[in-house]
Amino acid sequence: MKKNYLLSAAAAFLLAVTGCSDDIENGGNSGGEGDSGKVYMTVNVSTVSKGALTKAGGTPSNPNNDGAGWGEDGNGFLEEFDGANEGKVYDVNIFLVKYDGNTFDSNPLDFFNDDVNKSLEIAGQGWYESKTGVDPSGGGEPNHDSAGKVTMKVTMNEELTTEGHTYQVFTVVNAGNRIEGITTLGDLRDRVTLKDLWTGTNQVSKADHFIMSTHKMKGVDGIGNSLVRISVENTDETKPATTTVFVERMAARIDLGYAAVLEIDKILESSPVKNKGSFKLTGYKVVNQWKGNSYVFKQVSPKATKNFGEGSSLADAMAGNYTESGNDFKYLGDEVWSMMTLNEANGSYNYVLDPSISQKKVPMNEGDDPWTQFKDSYINYFNPENKDLNRVENMSKIPEAETEPYYGVNDRIYYPVVYTKENTLDREAQVNGYSTGVIFESEFMPDGDNFKVSFYNKDAGSIESVPLDNNKTFLLAVHKNGVGATVRSVYKDLPSVAACAFNLEEGSNPNLLKGLMNGWDGMTTLPDFADVQKAINSMSDQNGFEIAFKKYLSDMIKGETNWSEGLKMRLCYTEFRKKQNENDGGHLPDTYTDPNNFTPDQIGNLYQFYNVSLYKGGKSYYKFWIRHNDNGNDGMMGVMEFCIVRNNVYQLYVTGVRGLGDPLPYTPGKDTPDKPDETDDVTIDVTIYVKDWVKRTNKDIII
Repeated sequence: MKKNYLLSAAAAFLLAVTGCSDDIENGGNSGGEGDSGKVYMTVNVSTVSKGALTKAGGTPSNPNNDGAGWGEDGNGFLEEFDGANEGKVYDVNIFLVKYDGNTFDSNPLDFFNDDVNKSLEIAGQGWYESKTGVDPSGGGEPNHDSAGKVTMKVTMNEELTTEGHTYQVFTVVNAGNRIEGITTLGDLRDRVTLKDLWTGTNQVSKADHFIMSTHKMKGVDGIGNSLVRISVENTDETKPATTTVFVERMAARIDLGYAAVLEIDKILESSPVKNKGSFKLTGYKVVNQWKGNSYVFKQVSPKATKNFGEGSSLADAMAGNYTESGNDFKYLGDEVWSMMTLNEANGSYNYVLDPSISQKKVPMNEGDDPWTQFKDSYINYFNPENKDLNRVENMSKIPEAETEPYYGVNDRIYYPVVYTKENTLDREAQVNGYSTGVIFESEFMPDGDNFKVSFYNKDAGSIESVPLDNNKTFLLAVHKNGVGATVRSVYKDLPSVAACAFNLEEGSNPNLLKGLMNGWDGMTTLPDFADVQKAINSMSDQNGFEIAFKKYLSDMIKGETNWSEGLKMRLCYTEFRKKQNENDGGHLPDTYTDPNNFTPDQIGNLYQFYNVSLYKGGKSYYKFWIRHNDNGNDGMMGVMEFCIVRNNVYQLYVTGVRGLGDPLPYTPGKDTPDKPDETDDVTIDVTIYVKDWVKRTNKDIII
């Protein structure tokens, strides 16, 4: 059952339009002027904290039960979780614009959007502040909350008359102060803010003072509209004017959930961990949280006629026109996503606009660098220059019911973990460098001796199969075995990767492998040189480390027919590693360094240059890019598919894994900021619900 509430506030706002600002944090007091030109006004402020379908109607018009989103309503509703202050009202700014239109009932936003009116002066402004805040309770507007009455004044910028005038009312809640610098309707509708959209830490349980703004002008079932009639009569405190405003949060929220036991049945048969153990989630990091400018009032583009391919870009949409029918407007217009036939491009789709959407571009020519301009505009920017991404000790721990606030949806538990700003993108710019996502960290839990790794025993000069020690660290690389099959193999350390490159026949001279790895010094009887040549020529060369080692040895014996003093000194793994570090500037640690002591940079180099993954502590990482509108086609990027929109909750639920992930959160050689979000390498089983405090459900994805 959905709770419906209405916040009713008897308001007397104080106007003092001074100065000029491009933000909403400037300004300052709630009083101090005389009462000349002031009226009393009751303002019913409908917030969206207890169930947030943005526009009127109790049922999503386009739910897409098989995936995330679709349009304004998403997949349904989500109530505020217990203990949160997501709908609490601490202060209210209102702006009045004289309205002489007669089309309000059919097109409530026509007046606000008509460019003829953008130069109209703000006729009145009000500001109210409550130090303790007002909690919503009771009300009648579907999917909105309401609070108790408070009394404020509104200062008018024009002379009051006996018969009065009608005004449209626009509202910003919890700006923190009286907003300055807005003198015209155009100033109001294009206002941007760099300010945080909530206060407190990014810890959900402590977040407060959520900034909200008008999102529609008319309620349903006759529950008020955002018009007010003001006359001289309203200067009497006992005869306030009355109006209703409808606001939504400018912030979005991300929730995480996970199965108590992660499914592992989708791990490929070729994986070395298949049926060898289990996985558990241990951490996460939200990446590309936008912290740049946001529009105070929501804006959308005209409609494009294609969801993907030609005709679906932001430029294609902006070349169109607003029809001004229904709610097809730029300012406070509905998000539109209507596909005529599933998996076909034709339909109607628009973009939610943010102030930087046109600047978020992918490189088109060599030398282009669109990323640097945004290095300070994102939290946890997914970019190779951001070294903090691979400081895995800073990963947030996976929340647990014993320590974190949560709520249940059917048989699942979700933990609200972070708030973030609107982050919208052109279709082609939905890439890893801009889209908001979550990096998950998992730990592989080996099934005792059932999971073993190859280990080169330096003392014995032999390769052994051993279980992992307690630190669970191991390496993985592609390898061609002695029968010519290409397999993914696991190793205890880096020397073991090198030693296993030799596909020696059974019964080979035991000194052959030992000498090629440790060196020939002190060996009284050397193997036949022909056997050495054969061992080198038959080496596997499937991963970069094998290739580099084989090339080094092959170069050493090129043109040689027998042993020489130089070969006895240099023809071995130890000398290869010394030479390698000299040539490559030491991007790998010393020859026999314990893999537990590799730094993130060295782990990255190992993958980037040699295609060898080092899973320190058994930890691996999976990137998941959050969907807003899922077009149902995993091979084709769609309009508004990977975006974040205000007043939505994006719920991610991890159900299983498909195998080992990446060795680092940002893995050099694999990750790039221009990599499209729509790829085939998704490996996390996640169900997403995006809720306005409305839901959008992503199809299951396996890590």
